[in-house]
Amino acid sequence: MKNKKKRAIYIISILLLVTVVAVLAIVLTDNGVIYEVKITEDQINDALDEKFPVSETYLNILEVKLENASAQLTDGSNRMLVSFIASVVLKGNGTESTFNSTIDVSTGIGYNPETGGIFLINPVVENLHIDNFPEEHLEVFTEFVDILVGVVLDGYTIYVLEPEDIPTAIARLLLKDVRIADGYLVISFGL
Repeated sequence: MKNKKKRAIYIISILLLVTVVAVLAIVLTDNGVIYEVKITEDQINDALDEKFPVSETYLNILEVKLENASAQLTDGSNRMLVSFIASVVLKGNGTESTFNSTIDVSTGIGYNPETGGIFLINPVVENLHIDNFPEEHLEVFTEFVDILVGVVLDGYTIYVLEPEDIPTAIARLLLKDVRIADGYLVISFGL
């Protein structure tokens, strides 16, 4: 009998908590949006500066250093562009050749409601330009860059929402929209 009573109290408590959260969310909603965060290119670039430069070597033959990462936000898109300058060193037969490259990567935006983290997802190399690189190694270089960019960018946090008050804490649980508008990455939360 005691276990049934404790279980009933537990279930009622959970239902009450869910009801309170739902009521707060509805009360705090203004035209369907509780909270909107606008992130600038500069804020994203500051986050990228913490990650780069990154350097990786493939089979002691190919070394790629990604640096000078720069984000570009295009209005109306749900993906942003990250551009890099890359220095490439090709080693072989006791010699080294250095090449300069530019790489443009489009990436989606993800959100983790538990941590409040906004992160990059699904990076895709859109443009790769390298001057005077040996044609016979170009395919391996392209594949390596594709893998490197995926490892480095996929899941990288560019912004964290801090729950400063109750509306913000509730809002960050309810992602509504991610878009680029007016030069900002706009994250909307609400019902």
